[in-house]
Amino acid sequence: MLPLTLLLLTAAPDAPTRVPTSVVLAQTRTEDARAPLERARKLAEELRYEEAAVEYQRYLGLEGRPAAERAQALLELGYIHLLLEDETNAELRTAEALEQDAWIRAPANAPPQQVELLERVRAQLAARPKLAVLPREGNIEPRRVRASLKDPQGKTSEVLLRHATAPDGPYRAARMACEGDTCEGELPTPGNTTDFTAWYFVEALDAQGNTLARAATPRAPLQLSVIEQRAWYESPWVYAGGAAVLVGAAAVFFVASDPG
Repeated sequence: MLPLTLLLLTAAPDAPTRVPTSVVLAQTRTEDARAPLERARKLAEELRYEEAAVEYQRYLGLEGRPAAERAQALLELGYIHLLLEDETNAELRTAEALEQDAWIRAPANAPPQQVELLERVRAQLAARPKLAVLPREGNIEPRRVRASLKDPQGKTSEVLLRHATAPDGPYRAARMACEGDTCEGELPTPGNTTDFTAWYFVEALDAQGNTLARAATPRAPLQLSVIEQRAWYESPWVYAGGAAVLVGAAAVFFVASDPG
C-alpha cells in the first residue's frame, strides 16, 4: 500500500498546494512588524524627517526583531537625527547600532556625513572603558570577585563591587582593588551565617562619579551562592536529588572548600 502522503499527492495531482495557516499567520506578523520600518524609510526618502523618526521609534519599540535588522534601523535613525541637527541622539542611536552589530557598515552609496558619523562613534566606543567579570580560577576565596578593566584613555577613577542580598536591592558598594587590568573585591557575608546568596554587578566610575562601564546591571545582576562544604565547580546548573535543574544563565553558583 502506498503511504498516505503519497496517496494524497497522486489522488489530486492538479490540486493547489495548501499552505499551513500557521505559516500564513507568521508571514503576516513579519510583514506587519516591518511595516513601520518601511514607512520610516519611505518618509525619509520624501525628506519628511520628523515623521520618519517617529516611525523608526515605532519599529524599535517592537519585540523580537532580528538584531541585524534593528541595527540597520538604528543606523538609519541616527543619520535622521543628524539631518535634524540633533547630534546627541545621532551619536546615541549610532552607538546602539554598533552595540547590536559591531561590524555594521554604512551603505555603499551613503553620504559622507553618515559615514563620518558611524566611524566617529565607532572610535568613541573603542576608547570607552570595558569591564568583564573574570571566571574563577583554582582555589580562589569563594566570596572574591575578579574583573577585567580595559581603559585605553585612563578615565576610570575607581571600580566598585555593588552587592545586595536580594535581586531588587538595595545595592551597597565595596571598592575593588585594581592592579594592572585586574580588579578584585569581596562580597561581605551577611550576619553570622556561612551560607548565603548575593546579587552583584561591577561598575567603573570617573573622578566625578559618572558611570563609565558596567559588568552586569542592577536590572540584570549576577548571582553568587556560597555554601561552605566541599569544593565544587562553576555552572548555571544545580544538582538536587540527582536531577539537574537550570537556575538561569545569569546565575553563577560556587561551593567553597570547608576551611576546617
